Amino acid sequence: MTVIDGHVFLGKTIYMEQTGETLIANMDRLGVDISVVVAPPPGPFYGEANAYVIEEVKKHPGRLAALFRANPQLEGEDERFRDALGRGFSGLQLDPTNDGYGVGGDRMEPVVKVAEEEGVPVYIHSGDSIFCPPEAVADYAGKHQAVNFVTSQSRRAYRVLKDCNNIYLSTMPFPTLAFQRGYADELDTDKLIFTSDAPLGNIDLEMRSVELSKLEDEKRERILGGNLRRILQIT
Repeated sequence: MTVIDGHVFLGKTIYMEQTGETLIANMDRLGVDISVVVAPPPGPFYGEANAYVIEEVKKHPGRLAALFRANPQLEGEDERFRDALGRGFSGLQLDPTNDGYGVGGDRMEPVVKVAEEEGVPVYIHSGDSIFCPPEAVADYAGKHQAVNFVTSQSRRAYRVLKDCNNIYLSTMPFPTLAFQRGYADELDTDKLIFTSDAPLGNIDLEMRSVELSKLEDEKRERILGGNLRRILQIT
């Protein structure tokens, strides 16, 4: 089984710091084969941060895959994203809350259109913010059926997931008790993607949560990598 951490921050900001070498060491220690890496907030400009991410991906072939962190409020961001895909990026990261725009607005259309044309997934950080509630992500995904969206886990997100076939939920924080206590019928394991958000999240804790959940092998394999392989260009 190939274990993939579907969302990890790489680089340095006021919130955190993680180098490629540190990440690879933690992956080796915990048995993670591949990490999907992205530049951390805050923005609004991510040019240097994205450059660092792809540089580290190329230093560690086969171990890292990169999301291009875009701010669609910047003119020409769609073309920068298209160029980034040609340089080795594998998907798109949008963060309406941190960058101050509403999900579903016209500003998002150009970069999401590129994702649709190139067949890559779009990660959208969602939550209870007025900028990006789970219901708004579901409404937007419904208008773009050819695009696979990955968004944040929440009780509200589980509800909207049932009516939207092209949305996947990150597991961070991993819903251990839901699996342990047998009331996880609402959790479609074909639509869950293991993520740690390290180092803002705790990779040791998230891996331990998978172990404690006592998931059946088939479900564990889907969550820990199989589902993400279907939608992300990981070889």
